[in-house]
Amino acid sequence: MLEEVERWLSRRSWSVADRPLERLMAAKRASGTSVSVVLPALDEEETVGEIVSVIRRELVEEAPLVDELLVIDSGSRDRTAEVAAAAGAKVVHRDEILPRLTPVPGKGEVLWRSLLVTGGDVVAFVDADLKEFSADFVAGIVGPLLTDPDVDFVKAMYDRPLGAEFDAPGAGRGAGQGGRVTELMARPLLNMHWPR
Repeated sequence: MLEEVERWLSRRSWSVADRPLERLMAAKRASGTSVSVVLPALDEEETVGEIVSVIRRELVEEAPLVDELLVIDSGSRDRTAEVAAAAGAKVVHRDEILPRLTPVPGKGEVLWRSLLVTGGDVVAFVDADLKEFSADFVAGIVGPLLTDPDVDFVKAMYDRPLGAEFDAPGAGRGAGQGGRVTELMARPLLNMHWPR
């Protein structure tokens, strides 16, 4: 690894433990910053309810870090929207956002459309299919944005158990190897402009 890159990584990599929730709440109050959390979802009825419940309980009701919690349903054929709404999220269907533009399949489509229906100064995207979810996922993403004025973008990094369907022979991935969007889109794009 280039020495310049290693220095940058050590200076710009954090853990959720580096910023306790009390510090985030104080920074949020002092700045008047509002926080939106968006879960892009497609056929995630098994996991979306628990994720929404954890965020609502721990980051809306107990410690009001999150001001807005949305699930953007991108055409689920299961009960994703119902489960998310029952757990306390505002659910918006992708096709209702800017309906004059025909939506195309894909997570990126849902991410950019969600920005048209969120009101937060800070927007955190959280996957709706995480099986071992913790409120730390959200706190870890928004923490640097609330406490460090030099930070404009945060990319989360975590081990991601994907389940048995990805562990099967020939599946191409082993346990804990997620990050399709990161590896296919984000990392190549960031590498084009970084470390400059």
